[in-house]
Amino acid sequence: VSPTNQTHTLSIVQIDNGTNIKTAKENSGTFLVGIAPFEQSAPSIHTVPMSNNICRAYYKLSEAIERYRYQSNLDIFPFSKVVVASGSKRKNDCNKPIIAVDCGSAPGGWSKYLIEKTACDEVFSIDPGEMDNTVSSLPNVHHMKMTAKKAIPELREMLTRRGDAVALWVSDMCVQDIPKQVDVFLHAYNEGLFQPDAAFVLTIKCNIGHGKERFDQLAEGEAKRLTGAYGVKIIHLFSNRVGERTIVGFIK
Repeated sequence: VSPTNQTHTLSIVQIDNGTNIKTAKENSGTFLVGIAPFEQSAPSIHTVPMSNNICRAYYKLSEAIERYRYQSNLDIFPFSKVVVASGSKRKNDCNKPIIAVDCGSAPGGWSKYLIEKTACDEVFSIDPGEMDNTVSSLPNVHHMKMTAKKAIPELREMLTRRGDAVALWVSDMCVQDIPKQVDVFLHAYNEGLFQPDAAFVLTIKCNIGHGKERFDQLAEGEAKRLTGAYGVKIIHLFSNRVGERTIVGFIK
């Protein structure tokens, strides 16, 4: 569709499929509808300067968390229980630091979001690539410049010494093999990195097959491999590419 000389733009966004609506027997879902004068270029909505790569990643994770909160009616996500304020950051009931891991973190958009917008006290950013200076310079963002295979045992040893564990694992890691994303997550889980009821956000990158049904099927197959996971949602974010799906939930 390539309109010319248009005067207004009509936007229609479906935000759910009606499955959570109990007041009607049949419901096609909830829609947001808006109309606005046409603009050749939309103004930026971001008030904090960020590079394009940082910005896209930052709001991709933001969308995943907000969509999960809405679909699950769980406002405290990405945590399984309420955390209380303590100083500039938040601590859990045992006054232990709340630790997140961002696997495949470069250039750092997800790490930046975690340290700025969640209750996480520390973020361990795993990636052999370079982190953006605006992220690596943030307090309590620790860049482990190595592969996940090397980082996981080092992280386990360090956290064991400290008596800490990971509360949140997020990964938008670039992988060629579809199962690799879940493989790395399960490796970290089996190494004992996580605290009980840790949360996770995983991007599944479906690089084989064609069409929505096939991509959905591949993502569902990966979600089924997450033994011990619960509250799992598979979401096709607006920020996802056509073949990407985001799996979000908790693991015991």
